[in-house]
Amino acid sequence: SPTFTNDSYPLFVTWKIGNKKSLRGCIGTFTSLSLHKGIKEYALTSAMNDSRFNPVAKHEISQLSVSVSLLVGFEDGTDYLDWTVGVHGIKIEFSYGRSTKTATFLPDVAKEQGWTKEDTVEALLKKAGVRGPMNQALKDSIKLIRYRSEKVEMDFEEYLTRRKNVPELLNGSYVPLSNGHSSSSKYSNGYRQ
Repeated sequence: SPTFTNDSYPLFVTWKIGNKKSLRGCIGTFTSLSLHKGIKEYALTSAMNDSRFNPVAKHEISQLSVSVSLLVGFEDGTDYLDWTVGVHGIKIEFSYGRSTKTATFLPDVAKEQGWTKEDTVEALLKKAGVRGPMNQALKDSIKLIRYRSEKVEMDFEEYLTRRKNVPELLNGSYVPLSNGHSSSSKYSNGYRQ
């Protein structure tokens, strides 16, 4: 069985590919899951079932890197701009037409893309399905939740190196996570990043 903590966290697993680290899959949940179960479930789900991509193919494996983001420090924002680029991930919720829409970006997305807060919120509105104008009234209607993440990453070369040194890797039961924090969250549901 895995040798790291089995505390419960909301989490996302992100796969990237190639030297440019292009997104290859990212799915997670705002529901706290035990790490042993959650990492296994979302590593497979994000690699094989992210609807934006075909399932990861065998020939891609040596080009992949993976990160696990544990979501912590959830806070309600006072408005849609009440967060810090590079520090917070954000989840937005708003009414659009006859439905409630939600979308999220992890803390590193806006910084990696070179986006401002406004750019990020507009990208999230598009991600959530807004196709019309993004006027101030729509932005002001957003309920924003900000959060931080504790992230670990590993590329294929590092995996091979660790596999030689950690017997648990031979049976696929080891993931290099260790921290003493625990988290529960009122924020739930599965999301694509």
